Amino acid sequence: MTKQLSRRQFLQAASGTAVLFLVGCRTKPQTEVPPTEIPPTAVPSPTLTPLSRDIILTPNDEFYVMETNGTPTIDRDAWQLTIDGLVENPLTLSFADIAARPFVEQMRTLECIGNAVGGNQIGNAVWGGILLADLLAEVGVLDTAVRARFEAADNYETSVTLDWLNHPGAMLANQMNGEPLPPEHGYPLRLFMPGLYGQKMPKWITRIEFIADADHLGTWEKQGWSNVAAVKTNSLLMQPTHIQKVPLVPLEIFGVAYAGDRHITQVEVGIEQDGDLSWQIVEDLVRGPSDEVWTQFYLPWTPPAAGTYTLLVRATDNTGFVQTERARGILEGAFPDGTDKIHNIVIVVG
Repeated sequence: MTKQLSRRQFLQAASGTAVLFLVGCRTKPQTEVPPTEIPPTAVPSPTLTPLSRDIILTPNDEFYVMETNGTPTIDRDAWQLTIDGLVENPLTLSFADIAARPFVEQMRTLECIGNAVGGNQIGNAVWGGILLADLLAEVGVLDTAVRARFEAADNYETSVTLDWLNHPGAMLANQMNGEPLPPEHGYPLRLFMPGLYGQKMPKWITRIEFIADADHLGTWEKQGWSNVAAVKTNSLLMQPTHIQKVPLVPLEIFGVAYAGDRHITQVEVGIEQDGDLSWQIVEDLVRGPSDEVWTQFYLPWTPPAAGTYTLLVRATDNTGFVQTERARGILEGAFPDGTDKIHNIVIVVG
């Protein structure tokens, strides 16, 4: 099942977790806060309550926003998508042409490549639109093409190798959580390819050009960001939150793990006090309809005594990769190719 929580409901359920979805994606360095530094008075909070086991959908108005050149104003009736370059049959489609094609819905988690460890630039939604495979078959991509280059109405551009575009789940979306795609999220059309950060999936897309330039660099790539931008396996503690004061009672540790299009095979939560760290395998994992959706994890924990604890989380994917490097700060940056460092927070019990 899925559940779409309002900001108020999510705040009440997770003692502040919904804030993670409210701020736009940042590509500039963020202030790092060493997790061992605790202010004189920790933030008090109500008793933590068990969360729903439904897959959480991020409301459209709380989904993170990334804008390179602002949100363009687009006349849907004048808008067109052109597919050309190294193809046999160039194609130009109107919005009506897109709307007339077979409609599909796919739940997908989307994360910004610049999302810091413990950051808020990740969300989960059901995206509606059309599969890209049929369009690619119609245009007939030539063997000389090695990359697909994308243009958007805000003058953003990027490109990918063809294996990403040929993924059977690649789609063009015009709906988000059952509603028309909001302007800030790419209206009238945006691109999705499983396994990649949002950097490679432009909003307001107007052109797909097949090219022979294997080294093409786009808007962010020219500034040093990865030209692959494949999602790294990462995980995030969402309940409790950093510097939160919690009562000495049983509580539930909650968060998400995400690996792009890879399967999360295991999540472990670490409990550390006075330098003594122990890891617990999380048995309660809630998965979405595919590996392209984050895995939610829930761990009941009874603090043995009052005091200060560090909580950590690490995930393992089906390639055998395990998060191993601990973040130096709760908002350690992700430049240039995303981050898989271990998220850790400090809480005060008692």
